[in-house]
Amino acid sequence: MSILFPKVNKMPEWHFTPRFYDPEKERRKEMLTQKQSERKTILHRGSFREARDEKFPRKNTARNTSRIAFWVALLVMLVFCFYYLL
Repeated sequence: MSILFPKVNKMPEWHFTPRFYDPEKERRKEMLTQKQSERKTILHRGSFREARDEKFPRKNTARNTSRIAFWVALLVMLVFCFYYLL
């Protein structure tokens, strides 16, 4: 039975603390989220961008990139075909 299902050792667990942990920053962020839930609008760095992203979610950029790459490759192939045919 051990030939079909060999014993596999488990991966070691990693216990680490973040290198740049700032408890004061975490406390401020928590207070900010509490205040934000109490008030409708609050300004902080990136708040306009966050509001825009909530209102207009971004489309799949990988899909757009692959679509552009397809059209560029097709254009290059057509240019080469016309060049060699003429």
